[in-house]
Amino acid sequence: MNRKDTPPETGVVKVLHAGSLTTLVRQRLGPAMHQASDITLESESGHSVALASAIKEGRTSGDVFLSADAEVNKVLLGPTNGDVIRWFVIFARNAVVLAYSPQSKFLADFEQARNGAIPWYQVLLQPGVQIRRNDPNLDPMGYYTLLVCALAEEYYNIPDLKERLLGNPTNPEQINQPGLVQLERGETDAMFLYLSAAADRGLPYLRLPDEINLSNPAMATAYARVQYTTDSGQTFHGKPISFSAAVLNNARNPQAALHFVEYLLSPAGQQLVQATHFLPGQALVGGDASAIPDRLRPHIQGEYQQYPG
Repeated sequence: MNRKDTPPETGVVKVLHAGSLTTLVRQRLGPAMHQASDITLESESGHSVALASAIKEGRTSGDVFLSADAEVNKVLLGPTNGDVIRWFVIFARNAVVLAYSPQSKFLADFEQARNGAIPWYQVLLQPGVQIRRNDPNLDPMGYYTLLVCALAEEYYNIPDLKERLLGNPTNPEQINQPGLVQLERGETDAMFLYLSAAADRGLPYLRLPDEINLSNPAMATAYARVQYTTDSGQTFHGKPISFSAAVLNNARNPQAALHFVEYLLSPAGQQLVQATHFLPGQALVGGDASAIPDRLRPHIQGEYQQYPG
């Protein structure tokens, strides 16, 4: 995306990003940006909450932070957090789906659930079904799973459904276990995943109702009835899933990093986002909206409403 009024930025941009963004960053944005502007992307993936903590504590560094939950940016905003970032922008949405293994011995049951013949939770509650999930203290998909099941408990009016499905929030039988590869092999039967992740891996999945899948901005108030507080004391409320981008204040290559975010918000960048199965959404600015660089303002469509605290 060369600009006629200024020379294109060049050099290396290190992107610290959620693991769910790996295909987008490495296979789509990296090659596209290198061809358009001679910027080379370095990529370090991890769980968003864990990455934010590592950035704040100086255990890792980079130019851009891409999070699978905009609320994670609170860890990096403001003088009490070292002013690691001043602003962030939303560039994509997502939905939680129930992915299941094509090799599962319960495959016929999952197929029935996908076709609406039986409830999806009825399949998961069968003896022997193996569910795996990420640690909710480190990863948004970990706590999104808890929030989805809490909303399902209300939506289907089934007391204790979340606990029956998942056990306690950090149930060792489900977390800290191998994940996607085992799901593909049939060693794991099911996982709650992002729509983008399930589609990217070619896994069969069933869509969950909007009332519980954290995808619909119009249902933000309903989602907010549920929450999870991590071991470090950060509370994440149910909210439409928003993926965000921010340039770190100590970026080695701030202009090229800003160019990366500008490209991400551009029509060309958004085409790549949607080609990687993310849902389109408004480009909203969070943090200190007055600090958003001028070159990004034409792409911004509003302000992101954060939870207080």
